[in-house]
Amino acid sequence: MANSKINISLLKKLETLKLNSNFILNKGYSGSRKSKAKGSSIEFSDYREYVPGDDFRKIDWNAYGRFQKLFVKLFMEEREASINIFLDTSKSMAFGSPKKSYIALNLSMVFAYLSLANLDRINLYTINNGKLDNTGYLKGKNMTSRVINFLEKVKFESREDMLNLIPENQYKQGISIIISDLFSDNFEEVIKYLSYLKQNIIVLQILSKEELNPTIRGDVKLIDSETENEIDISGSNSILKAYEKNLNKFLNNINEICKKYGCYYTFLSNETPLEKIIFDSLIKAGILR
Repeated sequence: MANSKINISLLKKLETLKLNSNFILNKGYSGSRKSKAKGSSIEFSDYREYVPGDDFRKIDWNAYGRFQKLFVKLFMEEREASINIFLDTSKSMAFGSPKKSYIALNLSMVFAYLSLANLDRINLYTINNGKLDNTGYLKGKNMTSRVINFLEKVKFESREDMLNLIPENQYKQGISIIISDLFSDNFEEVIKYLSYLKQNIIVLQILSKEELNPTIRGDVKLIDSETENEIDISGSNSILKAYEKNLNKFLNNINEICKKYGCYYTFLSNETPLEKIIFDSLIKAGILR
């Protein structure tokens, strides 16, 4: 733990925070919250497969006898939110000082912890060997150590575009959180797909100060961190102005796509201290409260 990329000390400071439940309630879902969904105090409604952290008392042993799988009963006002956290582990995230990956890794932990503390189910996704890897659905605060162990093994080395991999899977209706620099040609298609699956979508875009304000001068060779393609350029004022114009176009396009599909979108810079992002930026954005 001493050399961990995860800031464990953050966990003690999160007790006063919650994931803003407004967008969850709008979809009729509930974890430890009351809603118009289904809950334990009224009548039986449905089944779902057991996940670690579920109450053993709600296991339907008759169903186990028939299917040899554990199922729990759902009752009125008790359907917790299913929260998918997509952590982009492509090589471009391992850039900047501090690295974008440091911010992304810790934000993934924060969202996972707050969701588990609220009795929601989470599934955390990364890229591993060109495919989506995940924790499987977890529930309950006691699963925090599982999340941390998973995140501590993450390597930001993939050349795969994570956004291309997301549509290869089905996801339960709930919330999807994307944490990425969004260097992808497929962003709108992914958002469209998740919206089709009735996901409430949170998009956290992280860029480095070097990407926002490059200071290159003279003749330089630029190397794409993921494709390793090279290009020689001269760092003139006209080049920098063209870069700034294209960067603004890129960011505006992301913002417009998020507006179109009703996503919660927040742009973050690695220059902003991690705690300020959590306790200021995300609260102002309405994502945390």
